Amino acid sequence: MRSDVLVLGVGRGSTPTATMDKRFMESRGYQYKGRLGQGMFGEVVKAYSTQMKKMVAIKVTDISKCTSVYIEKFLPHEKGVLETLDHPNIVYMVMELCVKGDLLNYINSKLALPERFSHKLFSQLCRAVEYLHSRNVAHRDLKCENLFLDAKYNLKVGDFGLSKTLTYVDGRVVLSRTFCGTSLYAAPEVLHSIPYDPKVSDVWSMGVVLYMMLYGSVPFNCSNVKKQAQLQKKPRVSNIRPGGLRKCL
Repeated sequence: MRSDVLVLGVGRGSTPTATMDKRFMESRGYQYKGRLGQGMFGEVVKAYSTQMKKMVAIKVTDISKCTSVYIEKFLPHEKGVLETLDHPNIVYMVMELCVKGDLLNYINSKLALPERFSHKLFSQLCRAVEYLHSRNVAHRDLKCENLFLDAKYNLKVGDFGLSKTLTYVDGRVVLSRTFCGTSLYAAPEVLHSIPYDPKVSDVWSMGVVLYMMLYGSVPFNCSNVKKQAQLQKKPRVSNIRPGGLRKCL
């Protein structure tokens, strides 16, 4: 499915209403059915597509809540990236309804996931990221909250708001200087504000996701970013399941 970006057309200082949301979606062929989640710049809603004849989830971005940088840089880039992608383990701005919710909520409900199930989900995550990187796209915000489960518990990568299309000079990737993402999943170079290879930082985040699946917590849990960066230099991992990480790789 190709991406369809719904952006509320309200000016700065205006306040969008639920009625405005519904009318806007109806004009694009979607019948509003309820809210699934709330984000910083908008929400994800459930709707019925009159064209596809099925329920879908829609990421709705409210530009009245967005910074000028997000409107001018990140939102158009997210749409541009998604229009180039077509993969069964990636979701788009108008997407299949992932009825099992996001991976974080699922992990929290189970405390930790069985190794066999973690292997399945992590393999699907690997395939999705391998596909992205083969198209020279880095996600830059891989975390359990941005991974979704469909009715058959297949993993889907979503939320490409911080993604980046990579460029190369003399055969080498141009390092990123936008230090973004979520600190608990961020690679050391991102926390230290050192220019980094976005593909490599994605792989670090994948490792944190795998740890979350198996142990129900992140390996470096600290609200202070500077202290977390120090913890990453001196990792002390305890309570490892015998062969747990190895079996999932």
